[in-house]
Amino acid sequence: SNRGGGINVSNDFYEIKGLLNSLSIKSKRTCIIQKYIEKPLLINKRKFDIRIFTLLTCYNQGYMKAYFYKEGYLRTSCKEFSLEDLDDNMIHLTNDAVQKHAEEYGKYELANKLSYDDFQKYLDVNHKEKSIC
Repeated sequence: SNRGGGINVSNDFYEIKGLLNSLSIKSKRTCIIQKYIEKPLLINKRKFDIRIFTLLTCYNQGYMKAYFYKEGYLRTSCKEFSLEDLDDNMIHLTNDAVQKHAEEYGKYELANKLSYDDFQKYLDVNHKEKSIC
């Protein structure tokens, strides 16, 4: 999905089935269905995702090599995580296109983003057993 469009969070089998049926009628789009992580690692009780930049090259009859850029960032949600309101995208989606419309956007981190270093500092204080190094 792009900009959070097409993402649905649901715990209702019949709602999911209805979404799939409506998509198959409208288009030949590929869908991904996955179990929602009910107890994710949170930053200050809020969801986040990790942005990683890679370059994948292919040469000499399919030989592949991947390059990973050392710096990336985390995108955070504006609201505390809860399974009580699955329709609240400000809780469940970390996309900039979604989060920038929240009143709390930028309240906790500038533009709802954390560097890897800031994330490691958070882990050092709150989860001593975890490291990204």
